[in-house]
Amino acid sequence: MAYTPIAGARARLYFDSTTPAGWATGVNASENIQLQRVDVLGDIDSQEIVPVGRTVTMTADFVRILGTSLQALGIWPSGGTSDVINFPEMTAEIYDEIGENIIYRLVGVKCEARSWRFDRTGIMTVNATFQARKMFDEAG
Repeated sequence: MAYTPIAGARARLYFDSTTPAGWATGVNASENIQLQRVDVLGDIDSQEIVPVGRTVTMTADFVRILGTSLQALGIWPSGGTSDVINFPEMTAEIYDEIGENIIYRLVGVKCEARSWRFDRTGIMTVNATFQARKMFDEAG
């Protein structure tokens, strides 16, 4: 069986299937299932471990290009309180442009935090953090 590793050169980040996220230099996502132990009096061992929740987070590092801020791309809210509150959930996808399939899909994505950095010898970058409701890989 031949294996094909996934490399950054073939991956691209999209929001809502149509908006490429500019030049992303790195994307990191995690899914955590919160577990609760069922402990009872008179027994040193837990009786069961029960899943009680799931959290999904994603961070992305973007090259900041003039005229293509996250707000200009439509993937970050701008404006006042109502604009932020009413900003719709998104879907984020890591797409394999060579194999033409989705590697990961995050559903129910909401913006959380962003920061930027530039220095004397580098290009300006923007780091953005998102929360999501679910994460799926290519197996669905």
